[in-house]
Parts: sequence; C-alpha cells; structure tokens
Amino acid sequence: MSDSPMTRRLLVGGGLATAGAAFLGTSTANAAALTSAQLTTKLKSYQASRGGTFSVALYDRRNHTTFSYQSTWRNETLSIVKVLIMATVLRRCQERRVNLTSTQVSQAYAMMTRSDNTAANALLTWAGVSNVRRVAALYGMTSTVIQGGTTAGASNWWGYSTTTARDQIVLMTGIIWGTTVISVANRDYLKRLMAQVISSQRWGVCAPPLPTSNAWNTKNGWGPRTGGYRLNSVGHIYGNARNYNAVILSRAPQGFYYGRDTVNGVSKILYSAMAEPLR
Repeated sequence: MSDSPMTRRLLVGGGLATAGAAFLGTSTANAAALTSAQLTTKLKSYQASRGGTFSVALYDRRNHTTFSYQSTWRNETLSIVKVLIMATVLRRCQERRVNLTSTQVSQAYAMMTRSDNTAANALLTWAGVSNVRRVAALYGMTSTVIQGGTTAGASNWWGYSTTTARDQIVLMTGIIWGTTVISVANRDYLKRLMAQVISSQRWGVCAPPLPTSNAWNTKNGWGPRTGGYRLNSVGHIYGNARNYNAVILSRAPQGFYYGRDTVNGVSKILYSAMAEPLR
C-alpha cells in the first residue's frame, strides 16, 4: 500500500467537502539529522522553560523508528478518545455487515471535525463501551482505561478515560497504516474525517507554522482538571520529506492558552527534528 495520501473527498449531508490533498515531499531543511538522545535533550530543556508536564511519542514511517519521551506517563484523554470511538463504530459496522446510517454519518462528521460531544455520546452508546475497550485491545493499547459515562464532568465520563502517549501512537499508526482492525475503506474514511478538523481546533501536532504544503490528519482534546488543564494532540504529517505520526499529552497549571502554546512549541520541535530521519 502507498504511504502517500491521495486527494481526499467525503460525501457528507448531501454535499461534497474537500478534505485535503497530496503534496510532493520536497524538503527545504538543511539541518543534520538528530539522534533520539538529542531530541530528548531538546524536549527536556523546553519543558523546563515552560513548566507543566508533557509526554511525546512519534513514529517515523520513513525508517520505521519510534521515539518516546515520558511516553508511559498517564493523562486523561478528553476528546482524543473520539478517534478510538470512531474506529469502534466502524469495526462494529464491519462485524454487523451494515453501513453507517445517514444520521451516524452526520454524527461522525460532527464528532471528528468539531469535537461535538452530543454526537460522541450517541455513537458511543450505539457502539457500546465494552466494544471500545475490545477494539483498544485489538490495537494493542495495553495502558488505556476507557470509561463510558455520557455526562460531561462526571467521574465516569468518557472524557476522563486515561491513556499514554505510547498507546496513542500505537492507535494512530493503526489508523494511518494498519489493515487488521478496520478495513482499508473504513480507515480511509476515518482519515478523511481527521483531515477536516475546523481551524480553531488545529493546534498541536498540526499547528502553524506547519506549511500549507503538508497534508495532515488530527484530533485534539482539552479540558480543565485538578493539577492542570489537560491538552492532548494526536496527528499525522505528510509532505516536505516528512511522513510521521505524533502524540503530545500535557497538563498546564497555567491554563488553556498557555498550555496550547506549550503543545504548539513541542510540535514545532518535532516538525523541525523530522526534516531528516532520527539517527
């Protein structure tokens, strides 16, 4: 299978919405490749300058290398769990041999592109919490704990499921390139949704100054909690000689905007480091 995304379009609510495009992977970077140890040093220095806590996992498709920084640290998922919920919905459609209804297509679009929680509640209820846990296990997510409550802020709310960067990079790699849990068609459908996230929610892995000549797929999650605002970002970057998945999980005692800037700074470090495969 090709690693290069094709022009992506998705039929939603009777209209045809452009979801992204393929781009030539031409690098303009002249920086020498970093070692994993050097990238770790950069992230440690950045974290010391910003405060708070963050963890990182990255998978470079070019040389099949996985990088991690505190990747076993646990954080609440908030809305990044919607990627797993959507994968579970598609898996259940395969198992039941049914297609998404028109209502579910609208719910999927709302949940993934603008992070609509009401749509997430409906899709989670249809798929079943036990099936979300089962699909997590199929992807190899050994440290993720899924909760199934549908009341935002309640102790058992799905947004307070917990995960690690290691588990999220396993999931993202399965979504972008895997073929065993959901079909290629369903995987491409989920990627198309993740390529249409509204601009106000495209911080983190796919944040500016990401060049417009890069293709991307992303989902973010955020919310206030004791001990720091949770801000998480997962995504795939392709183009300008890059082809990688990245996960950033974080807690920011200074609040959302400061934390968003921190996560964007991590993303900038990763994008720069990916000009060449890690050594």
